[in-house]
Amino acid sequence: MTALPLLLLAPLLMWIVQTVQLRHYGLPIRWRIDTSQAPRSLRTVGRVVTQASLLAIILCYPALRREPTLGYYADLLPWSRTALQGVQGAAMSILFLCTLYGVWIATDCLRVSIHQSRRRWMRRLLLLVPTACFGALVEELLFRGVVMGDLLSTPWIPRTLAVGLSVLVFAGAHYVRNVKRRWTMFGHLMLGLLLCLAYLETGNLWLPVGLHAGGIAVIMGTRPFFRYRGPAWITGASIFPFAGVAGLAGLGVLTAFVVSIYGR
Repeated sequence: MTALPLLLLAPLLMWIVQTVQLRHYGLPIRWRIDTSQAPRSLRTVGRVVTQASLLAIILCYPALRREPTLGYYADLLPWSRTALQGVQGAAMSILFLCTLYGVWIATDCLRVSIHQSRRRWMRRLLLLVPTACFGALVEELLFRGVVMGDLLSTPWIPRTLAVGLSVLVFAGAHYVRNVKRRWTMFGHLMLGLLLCLAYLETGNLWLPVGLHAGGIAVIMGTRPFFRYRGPAWITGASIFPFAGVAGLAGLGVLTAFVVSIYGR
């Protein structure tokens, strides 16, 4: 088992770089990874280091297994009819979230209200598809292709435990940095279960990448135009609409559907 120790190096590197930057600006050391109320350049460097460290793990992991990098990931993303599962996954996520939004608008839990400048929301929409696809691909390569793949290939770890650990790692990774809300963790756990089972049942990354990318695209694309009225325990929060009770129930139904359709 090499993926988890390798993954732990990422937050360590992020904290070291943050500490160096804070000392450079004469600011006190923060024991958590937290760039709030920090110079903009520190936040920018933090994002770059985060993405670079994750990409480095993705690239290095196959080499530690003594496998060619391209060959390892080509097996996870086979260029065959299974690639259509990516489109199917995106369609399912879009339908799921649009249904939630439709219900919330009808019940006045959500209101359509543009709260970003035209230039900002137009730029967001122009970059929507490449941003969603890239973000989903990186996370799925890391959390399913590396972490879950490594756990499943470890002989002494039962498959159920491998799935459970993968779900916990995926959800926990979203809270390494200091965040405004921690109760949304339940939504990430349920989302992680959906994506892990999608990978387990299909044996490749197309379906989880599609599910993930479709979700990112809808949430990012609608954020400038929606204002949540709550209650939050039902609707979730702005970038985590799947964290409320309705979202959790919907994810449960979507997970059951994915397992019944794609289960091997």
